[in-house]
Amino acid sequence: MPMRNSFGLSLCTLLLGVLAGGCDSAGDGAQQPGASSRGARKPLSAEGQRLAASMVSAVSAGEGASAVDVKFELDRRPEVGKPFNISLLLVPNVSLERLYARFQAEEGLDLITGEQTEQVARPVAGSGIAHTLTVLPKRDGIFTILAVVLTDSTSESVSRNYSIPVIAGSGLPEWSPKRTALSTANASSSQNPASH
Repeated sequence: MPMRNSFGLSLCTLLLGVLAGGCDSAGDGAQQPGASSRGARKPLSAEGQRLAASMVSAVSAGEGASAVDVKFELDRRPEVGKPFNISLLLVPNVSLERLYARFQAEEGLDLITGEQTEQVARPVAGSGIAHTLTVLPKRDGIFTILAVVLTDSTSESVSRNYSIPVIAGSGLPEWSPKRTALSTANASSSQNPASH
């Protein structure tokens, strides 16, 4: 089982990265439409601030500033066999010609609705584009939903990946503190059997 533990460890590291990234201010914003990508950034619109206030940032796989921020929020704690919703907010940081996103769930999750957004023409920088995913966990575990965001500007077309972690049920059961304590106790008793 070393491979499973290694996989679980990397997912936990990803989750910690998301939680740390989620501490960003919801007021981080975007540029004026038509402004240079090196120009001053403006805060989110009032509606964008309201929607993003309780959301955390998805983890971007790319380096440097992204043309779009992806924020998300789960409507409740995921339980095995029960669908739940993930509310998303795509916030352009620069003036774009087109924005489009696709979503893919890791094995262990079923993506019921929301596999892709519509193609949004000339989205306004600093305003949020709302989207909802409906997801069904099939078993306990720590999973990832991949968001692929495609953007077109006047100068280039860019595809960027974002990760959205999902902990379903009890996560990874073999890592639970209760189970670890029980395993430790069993190991101790097998090494030091009680005298009769």
